[in-house]
Amino acid sequence: MTTNAEQAIRQAAIELIARQGYDAMTLRGLAAHAGVNTSTLYLYYKGKQELLASLVLDYYDNLRGAWLEMRPTGTPAESAWAAFVDFHVTRHLGDRQLGLLGNLELRCLAGAELEAVKRARRRYLEEIQALIGQGIAEGVFACPEPKLYANILFNLLTHACSWYQDGGRLSREDVTGHYRELTARMLAPASIKSAAPRAG
Repeated sequence: MTTNAEQAIRQAAIELIARQGYDAMTLRGLAAHAGVNTSTLYLYYKGKQELLASLVLDYYDNLRGAWLEMRPTGTPAESAWAAFVDFHVTRHLGDRQLGLLGNLELRCLAGAELEAVKRARRRYLEEIQALIGQGIAEGVFACPEPKLYANILFNLLTHACSWYQDGGRLSREDVTGHYRELTARMLAPASIKSAAPRAG
């Protein structure tokens, strides 16, 4: 069970890494932001990398778990994909700091911790691949490289949290709708793409 002190450390780390980057975050600064002594940090983590790995693992595991809980079953691929886009984009716009942490700081990990994070990330990407595979089987998606597309689509959808601002011209619903339309076009067979009206 996570103690109050550990939860404060984890939340402070998320905030500092999102604000200034992992490399710039010091243990002294983290302790001060969390309201604990520097020595308290070592009761829970050996160092910055172990803390980061734990945060990123939680990010991927929680993301996949939440999707599996609400994933539609017995649904046509196009509807299932739209539901996934809504889920992924909405979740990241609602927790932008954690989304940035989970996707921009993997370069800071190494060794066994990096491999554990890669496995957790791969499990989530496999959910995207499964949706693409369903669409291919139903003839509504055309994708020569589902694994590659899963990575591309993940990065594209997650990027929303890096630029979106509440109160701007676009609402969260607008952003989700645009991403839903864009990715549907990316996955559509060539015959459907060529039939789409051209802008201008």
